[in-house]
Amino acid sequence: MDERIGTELATYALRVVDRAPSMLAYWDHELVCRFANQAYETWFGVNPRDLIGQRIWELLGPELYARNRPHIEAALRGEVQIFERVIKGPDGIERHSLANYLPDWQDGRVRGFVVVVTEVTQLRETQAALARERQLRQQLEQRSDELKRLLVERDELVDLLAHEVRQPLHSAWAAFQGAEAALRAGSLEPATQALEQARYMLGTMTATIDNTLAAARLLVGRHPLGLADTDIDMLIALTLGDFPRSARQRVRVQRSTRTRSALLDSGLLRLALRNLLANAMEYSPAGSPIDIVLGEQEDPPELHIDIADQGPGVPPELIDGLFSRGVTGRRGEQASGHGLGLYVVRRVMELHGGSAELLTPGRRPTVFRMRLSLSLEP
Repeated sequence: MDERIGTELATYALRVVDRAPSMLAYWDHELVCRFANQAYETWFGVNPRDLIGQRIWELLGPELYARNRPHIEAALRGEVQIFERVIKGPDGIERHSLANYLPDWQDGRVRGFVVVVTEVTQLRETQAALARERQLRQQLEQRSDELKRLLVERDELVDLLAHEVRQPLHSAWAAFQGAEAALRAGSLEPATQALEQARYMLGTMTATIDNTLAAARLLVGRHPLGLADTDIDMLIALTLGDFPRSARQRVRVQRSTRTRSALLDSGLLRLALRNLLANAMEYSPAGSPIDIVLGEQEDPPELHIDIADQGPGVPPELIDGLFSRGVTGRRGEQASGHGLGLYVVRRVMELHGGSAELLTPGRRPTVFRMRLSLSLEP
């Protein structure tokens, strides 16, 4: 090659190297700089001509050199190194970099290594923006799924309300007609029985509406509790008043605690207690006794309200999901969209810092326990 052409090529090559935004350098096996391009002035504020003859740790400083040392030693062993670093320049700007250490083999020995450091700040910022966008999209998808779930629950609750209310309403209407006919005929006893039946049917309908509204609004919507100091005996008396006289006569109340009142949402506790009593009356033999037992424990402070009946017990296949929404013991089946009673009981007790549980799985008598925390604050 003509010497002039070779000189021109070398000049152009050096110019290209100096114009490159990436740092390009050569360090020998003693870690002495033999070449550095102009980018080192941008990155480190050092004139590349002043770098010639310097040791690499003089450029990097003790902290960055300590972090890069394993890669330097690996490069001198002949191993290509690729790694990332954040380098803070003299202008205070932090640059995300991708570093390549390329061993220089000569006659079977590593004489040094070439350094190529490329700024990837914009790439990392783009990746971070994409990650944020992906996270936001996932959150929107989750929110969309949640809204779909709530809409499905709303439709199920509306269907449940329509299904469960229609039959008691028809029965109550028929009972009122029977009472009217008995009164016209002057028969007081049949009229009284018919009115009692109508009252029971209306009570059943009211309980269904209460459960549905509680599940749809308060329990799902997470509204705050209306806490007030409530007399427990009065709460039980009011709850029993929701049932017909024949049902009330089956209930026996036993007390083994001195606790007379507790801070609670009386409306919700009354609903939960009514659900457990209605459950006991439905699944135990007609006329058999139902016990409400009041107890307590000290650590943690809790009031226990146990409801025991003489029914056949809970079928084993229902025990695991007993307090889930949609589980019912009717005909031994799980009917989707029904079975709000025990679900409401569980959620009411959770909102009060307590729990609901079946104490006697598979055994008689059937005993449900409501654990009410006595450490709630208004």
